[in-house]
Amino acid sequence: MLRSPHPPNLLPRRRTVFAAFLGLLPALLDPVAAQEISELRAVEAEPVSDAAGIPTAPPVRLSSGEVRENLVLKPGDIVSVNVFAEPSLSGAFVVGPGGEIVFPLLGGVRAAGKSAAELGGDIKALLEADYIRSAQVAVAIAEEARLAPHTVTVIGQVMRPGQVPFEQDSTMDLFTAISTAGGLSERANRSRIELKRREGEDLQTQILDLETHRVLRLRDKDTVVVHAMPEKEIAEKIIHTITIIGEVRSPGQIPLKDDQPVDIISAIAMAGGFTPTARPSKVFVRRPSEAGIETFEVNVSKMQRDSTQPFMLLPNDTVSVPQSVF
Repeated sequence: MLRSPHPPNLLPRRRTVFAAFLGLLPALLDPVAAQEISELRAVEAEPVSDAAGIPTAPPVRLSSGEVRENLVLKPGDIVSVNVFAEPSLSGAFVVGPGGEIVFPLLGGVRAAGKSAAELGGDIKALLEADYIRSAQVAVAIAEEARLAPHTVTVIGQVMRPGQVPFEQDSTMDLFTAISTAGGLSERANRSRIELKRREGEDLQTQILDLETHRVLRLRDKDTVVVHAMPEKEIAEKIIHTITIIGEVRSPGQIPLKDDQPVDIISAIAMAGGFTPTARPSKVFVRRPSEAGIETFEVNVSKMQRDSTQPFMLLPNDTVSVPQSVF
């Protein structure tokens, strides 16, 4: 039977001493490293509990030495909210441009300017007021925004009025801001777009034209107001449409002007043409009339092949291209 040259309890002890020596080696070589190791061990050893006495993880220290849980939230930050025993209320939430997170049951909750702990206290109080008794809420910063985003406000005749954010190190022009807000509505006046900009104590106003000023650079806190056209111009601008649905590549509505009639073959071409699964020999046209809805069956493939009389479409027609049975 082989025996170790060392007593059996001596090897673990020597390994422990050697490991401790390796752990202290950076401190022996660098006094600054010694201080950092001492501070880190103090943080790791300190037990941390929340207001209810529930143990939590120690706060994470940033490179600057600032404790993450004491950071003030700003737009663009992502916070992790955990409501004990309520998974439907837990998750990650973005601090929006207005400084709020949209939280289930509560709606908008102010977050910007508060620490994660303060936000958790607010959510706890709001939940306990109407929904949950003795709610346990933990909030932490999951991801910090690189820079608080700039915002411009776009209102008036756009599809999605509101604030449009953009990063501080990027630019935002007039056309992009309106496009991000959903684009112009049908009533929008492209030649009467109002830009409101604050210069110190003064509020300056400028009337813009979208075509002329499309690349005009906007600034943080600018407000863009898209005005509506006069009612008379709106009435003159109405254009009739035909609708194409089913097996075409780009289904949707096609404008139909009174002085430019469209036949069924041209309309299908404007919708991107047939899909590979289309049945062009049996296309249906539904047309509203005083007596009701009239339905026409059109053999488009024969019409294309024989160059027969085209089938002309009327305003408000609906062209339906079915799928092939094969």
